[in-house]
Amino acid sequence: MASATDRRIPSGRLFRGQALTGSCPASLSGVSRDSRTVARGQAYVAQASPERRAHLAQARAAGAVIVADDSREGQAELTTAHARWSFARASAAWHGLDERCPSLLATTGTKGKSTITHLVWWLLGAGAARTGTIGWHDGVSETPNRQTTPPPEELHTFLARLPPSCPGVALEVSSHGADQFRLAGLPLTALAVTGIGHDHLDYHGSQVAYIGAKLRAVQLLRAGARLVINADDPSAHLFAHAGACVGAEVIALSAAAVAAEAAAENIVSPLPGVFNLWNTAAALRLVETVGVTRAVALARLRSMPAIPGRLELLARAPLTYVDYAHTAESIAAVIAAMRATHPNSPLAIVFGCGGDRDTGKRAPMGRAAAAADFVVVTTDNSRSEDPHAIAAEVLVGVGS
Repeated sequence: MASATDRRIPSGRLFRGQALTGSCPASLSGVSRDSRTVARGQAYVAQASPERRAHLAQARAAGAVIVADDSREGQAELTTAHARWSFARASAAWHGLDERCPSLLATTGTKGKSTITHLVWWLLGAGAARTGTIGWHDGVSETPNRQTTPPPEELHTFLARLPPSCPGVALEVSSHGADQFRLAGLPLTALAVTGIGHDHLDYHGSQVAYIGAKLRAVQLLRAGARLVINADDPSAHLFAHAGACVGAEVIALSAAAVAAEAAAENIVSPLPGVFNLWNTAAALRLVETVGVTRAVALARLRSMPAIPGRLELLARAPLTYVDYAHTAESIAAVIAAMRATHPNSPLAIVFGCGGDRDTGKRAPMGRAAAAADFVVVTTDNSRSEDPHAIAAEVLVGVGS
């Protein structure tokens, strides 16, 4: 978030491409959505909260230019149709990302996002950056990340600090981040959509709304960008149509086509499982958009280290893997991968379901886990719920 400095930029640039109504000074010294730190000469974009009126009064007292979605509340100088969208776009402009932004290679979908993000980051080569569930990487060092897709001001600060030599940024796009317009104002060079399963309905409310949030990521593609979609996914046609509408190059990859390609080119994924062949193929096509040749990418793939928590081998006696699988589809895919890789070994799975989250996933996750020889249901951040009650809902699926 920008602090009060002597630097100013034209308000017309700060709010470029936004259909705002009202008037404000010709130039501004920043943009903020935090009424505690906003300063005179900055724009304060008011967002929904129980304390919104108090925040508006605080920003007004600080001498900020008020931008709100209701001109009557707080007597805003500028009125916007969507405060989150306006703030993200203005913050991107303030950080200079409207004029100089590194190549953004993004991935969204229910499963596989972190894997492809990590693959893309590695295939981009030295100095590449990454942000997602696993963490931030600025091309030099790794730091933890609190959210899969960070808030706009944090993400913009990170991107603006990357050197011009950075070959690209692997970016993981969550449905929450897309729904909340955290990436508004950032042009994507390429996007992979892994497919849509059952997830996060506690937040989105319906599968339609969940898919709609994912589709917003497609709208961020710059003209001529590349969109890679999972041809086997039932929602593939929706993403293909959305990609065509924004002028993207749409590449549909099926599992069969990917397997044939891997056999023809002797492509070996560093991760077990047929589904990881698709993840690898998608990553190869994303990095092509920034000039990484297939030969260079395959050479880098051969030295790819384990991805933390993504079918990561922890021990050999007994053979132990850890995976981030948190949907029924992901659990089924992981079990299938282990059966194929270790066909003569008994298979045990240990997993749990989080509390205060999508309860509709619990029985299906248990049903998928029942394909293993041994099932252990444990506690996974039960939050305010009774962990025994959560386990009981999972066991309904295990026993069905």
